[in-house]
Order: sequence, then structure tokens, then C-alpha cells
Amino acid sequence: MMVNSAQAMDTTYSLNNLRDIVVPDSPPLWPFAPGALLLIGIFFLIVFYGAYLIYYRRKMNRYRRAGLVLIGSAVTVHDVSVILKRVALAAFEREKVASLYGTDWLSFLNGSCIGCEFSGFFKKEPSQKADPKDLDLAARWIRLHKAEYKGVQAG
Repeated sequence: MMVNSAQAMDTTYSLNNLRDIVVPDSPPLWPFAPGALLLIGIFFLIVFYGAYLIYYRRKMNRYRRAGLVLIGSAVTVHDVSVILKRVALAAFEREKVASLYGTDWLSFLNGSCIGCEFSGFFKKEPSQKADPKDLDLAARWIRLHKAEYKGVQAG
């Protein structure tokens, strides 16, 4: 009897009974799982929305870039004032800005930009050469003023 159990043990644990490991097929690349498709769709929505926001912001600030270019070529105080008025007309309602001059124009410039103080700017003669402080102040106002687009406050 011992021989039979020894033979049985030998055949049970024998290396001849080993089979190869069956490796499953690799998962296909297409079609994606529904969750992956959903994530890809959300990713592209976010990318397109971000691109739209960048385009919209650049479009809405085009007048600022043009004003900054013009400020670089301004020579006199009058030139700077004209450029500021043009930028203000592009950013604000015409009825609100077009009729402003003197202290009202000064109050408008000071009120539409935090940290911009134009009090000494308009005490100069219009034909006087604009000094770098005036140009820097005007450029600061162009960059930082809070514009209103079609009655909507924007920044």
C-alpha cells in the first residue's frame, strides 16, 4: 500500500503535470470605457472654455494695448490727454465720457483707477513736454482702470 500512495504523491506533485500560465489578451485601446470618454470630454470642454476666455479677454483689452503703444509716442501733455480720452471713450459709454473736461475729467480719471492721482498733471500747459512721470501715470491708468462694457462693470 505504501508503494501506491508514494506513486500517487509522485504523480500529483510531478513537474510533468504543470501547464503554461495563460496570459489574458491585452485590453483594446479602442473603444474607451464610458468613464474615460466622459473625462476626455470634460478635459476638452475645459481647454476650449479656457481658450475662449483668453481670446475674449484679449479682445476686450485690445484698446488698452493700442493706448499703451500710443502713449509711447506722446510728446506733450496735450498728446497724453488726447490718448487718455480716446482710451476712455473705448472703455466707457460715450455719454459718460465725451463731455468731461477740466475738474470733471480729472475726477473721472482719479475715480476709475485706484492708485492713480492726476492732480498735478492738468496744472501744466498743454504744449508743455510730458515728463516720464506723466507718461508712467497715463500708462498705469490705461492698464489698471476699471472699464464698463455696455453697462456691465468689468476689470
